[in-house]
Amino acid sequence: MKENKKSDKSLAETPEARQAPSARRKGQAPAENYESDLQIELRELIARRAYEIYEERGMRHGDDINDWLRAEAEVKSAMGMEKRRSATSRVRAGH
Repeated sequence: MKENKKSDKSLAETPEARQAPSARRKGQAPAENYESDLQIELRELIARRAYEIYEERGMRHGDDINDWLRAEAEVKSAMGMEKRRSATSRVRAGH
């Protein structure tokens, strides 16, 4: 006699089983898929500046990595200067 087997998904095939155990416990996405708003904003600023550099170079292909690295250095430097300025102004204001 032929047995009717139900389409039974094992626990390993469920979306919850594919997540890291700590993520299932906390009801959150795995940490490697998480990116803070600040990280996203930083990446967008770098991407915009890298494109500006690409345009300044006459939109010639082949130097994208150098454009990105230069943009990253410029953006992070500008952010560091901005942080230092705001900290200095707080000190001067007596806070």
